[in-house]
Amino acid sequence: MAEQGSRPFLKMNQYFGTDGIRGAYESEIMNEVFALRFGQAIGQYLKNKCLDKPLVVVASDTRPSSPILKKSVIRGLHNFGVKLIDFGVIPTPALAYGLIKQRADFGIMITASHNPSTDNGIKCFSEQGTKLDIREEIIIEGLLNHAAPSPCMPSTGLQSLSLVENYLENIKSYFLDLDLSDLCIAVDSANGATSKTTHQILEFLGARVIKIHHGDGVINEDCGSENLASLQDLVRQKKADLGIAHDGDGDRVRFVDSEGRMVDGDQVLGLLAKQAHQDKALKASTFVSTVHSNKGLFSFFSANKINGLTSDVGDRNVYLKMLEANCNWGGESSGHIICTDYLPTGDGLFAALSVLRAMKRQSQCLSTLASEISLWPSLCDSFFVSHKPPFESIPDLLQSISEEEEHLNDEGRVLLRYSGTEPKLRLLVEGKSPEKIEASFQRLKLAIQKSL
Repeated sequence: MAEQGSRPFLKMNQYFGTDGIRGAYESEIMNEVFALRFGQAIGQYLKNKCLDKPLVVVASDTRPSSPILKKSVIRGLHNFGVKLIDFGVIPTPALAYGLIKQRADFGIMITASHNPSTDNGIKCFSEQGTKLDIREEIIIEGLLNHAAPSPCMPSTGLQSLSLVENYLENIKSYFLDLDLSDLCIAVDSANGATSKTTHQILEFLGARVIKIHHGDGVINEDCGSENLASLQDLVRQKKADLGIAHDGDGDRVRFVDSEGRMVDGDQVLGLLAKQAHQDKALKASTFVSTVHSNKGLFSFFSANKINGLTSDVGDRNVYLKMLEANCNWGGESSGHIICTDYLPTGDGLFAALSVLRAMKRQSQCLSTLASEISLWPSLCDSFFVSHKPPFESIPDLLQSISEEEEHLNDEGRVLLRYSGTEPKLRLLVEGKSPEKIEASFQRLKLAIQKSL
């Protein structure tokens, strides 16, 4: 199946991807002037909504470019007399929590999440603490394209507010019964926004924590959720019970078991769904994942009387499908996991604690819980692209996909999609026969290289 980004039948946005705006710092769409114009666009957007003295909360991750970009966004907002609260450096889900707590009208997070430190980006949140929908993004893009320097209006003030303590106290309230005193946990903070949060909660709950990439290096550089090698080595060397890795802004989490093996994200989704179902806390007995999730996960759902639904890729799309299905749990295999009993957006720390709670309630190690979810063999890869033409404009590639789907028959599938956050094309081939998927995967790699 060829999929145009995560929105195959909608016009692709000019700036926004599946999770905000991202680009190389000092590129055309990620520089101080662009950030200033973005701030102005948000100010105009809020003015058009007839809001009286709107309140906007802002925060950032630890990238070197984040302070100057945040300052530029704030300048643009000041042009419209917007009241502002700066939360400083915090994880993205902490911004969403703070937005709700402060009853703000809008939230802006300066981050490029798991992207390299040379990139940066802007994530936006509605007054409900949710990601914006596509219609809102299109409106903002129209305002952004017409934004021009304007006289600075009197500002209603910029307040700096430390949110970490309140954010952590809120998370603690969901896990007061969780005793981790018998666990040793390795934590990779990706030198990012979770460097001051995750270890505090784990230690409060009694765990012995071994920290790595804890603000002593460059964000996401050979570390974090996108590069688990050093965490795997640490778990083996220190004989930790498991390892936890975040991305740069802390809305995702990935896991390593006690043997230093990566735990597949779909297995994490499966064990969380099962635990919530056993606790009678899985609303509508339904769990939402994405089209990227392995077919083995859905077999597991079926065997455990869980209704497994799929959304397009992107945590926003997961959340929208959850609303549609009236359920409270969903997530992506990449580590975005949402529980609306807590927040309407993903939080890597909340997800990590939920996995730890499942381990304690089942009295099982992580590898044992994960092994219950038997996944189909799969192969995946990413390919850099300079542009993203619609797949229907590449007939030779579509023909190759059709041939491989016929080759795999009903015992496998092909998923080809553009990344919504990076200039990449992603290929996934999975099936019951390792030999068949290997052959299909190699042929499709050649087809992609010839076509793009």
